Amino acid sequence: MKALVKLVILLFCVTAFSQGQRIEYKKVNNNLVKATYYYADNSDAIQSEGFFNDKNQLQGMWVNYNLEGKKTIIAYYDKGKKVGVWTYFKENKISFVTYKNNKLVGVEEKYLAVY
Repeated sequence: MKALVKLVILLFCVTAFSQGQRIEYKKVNNNLVKATYYYADNSDAIQSEGFFNDKNQLQGMWVNYNLEGKKTIIAYYDKGKKVGVWTYFKENKISFVTYKNNKLVGVEEKYLAVY
């Protein structure tokens, strides 16, 4: 219960001091809260979304978007640590960056044919 109260206080503080950026929080279950961050200059465009665990740590998949709504990054966390394969989308390439227990273990880039 104390962890939940701390989470609510933290979420309130982040929202209060976000300087115009809209942030929405939705409790998914007892262990996860979904956070959705919107671009400050465009309240309808999502900047990023993902989850926090009951200890206020990044958890699971986080996705970042550009103003047009296209994915720019897909990232994964486990108890606040970077894990798994993160995908970075650029105009002409996709980068795959692999983390294990918060440490970089590999990078692969694939160039896209642009016509």
